[in-house]
Amino acid sequence: MACSTDVKPVDIRRKGMDLLARREHGVDELKRKLAVRFGGGEALIELIEVEVDKLVDEGLLSEERFAAAMVRQLIAKGLGPRRLDEELRVKGVRGSWRDCADSSELAIDWYDQARHVYDKKFGDRAMPEDHESARKEWARRARFMQYRGFEPAHFMPLLAGRGLG
Repeated sequence: MACSTDVKPVDIRRKGMDLLARREHGVDELKRKLAVRFGGGEALIELIEVEVDKLVDEGLLSEERFAAAMVRQLIAKGLGPRRLDEELRVKGVRGSWRDCADSSELAIDWYDQARHVYDKKFGDRAMPEDHESARKEWARRARFMQYRGFEPAHFMPLLAGRGLG
């Protein structure tokens, strides 16, 4: 970690651009990473703010691109709409995934996405035969789908077709 008196604006800019070359970042995320890299101090934080603002002004750093990239990545990971909003909130993006997505992402079939995630996790495994074990397995599967961020309407038909529904 460099001492704040040794840090020049060009060093901050170069490190910021290096991070942006790897992937999109949010403004807050980039500021945090730069502060960790170069250390604390009020003067240094102000210098980071100025350099990050310049990157935004030049179009090299964009909250909109960052959010859209996050939405694409999270959908590809098999997350549902509730979890998308939560993950974006954690990353400092304000608003819903719908505000960040392009038209191709808005047209996603959540029922199909839920089926794909369910089948990938549980495959064709049948529910247990005895009622108590089947009830526990049904609840476990429902919790998994909720954790992945799907609405009950997206996955309940999948569970209903496999017993106890």
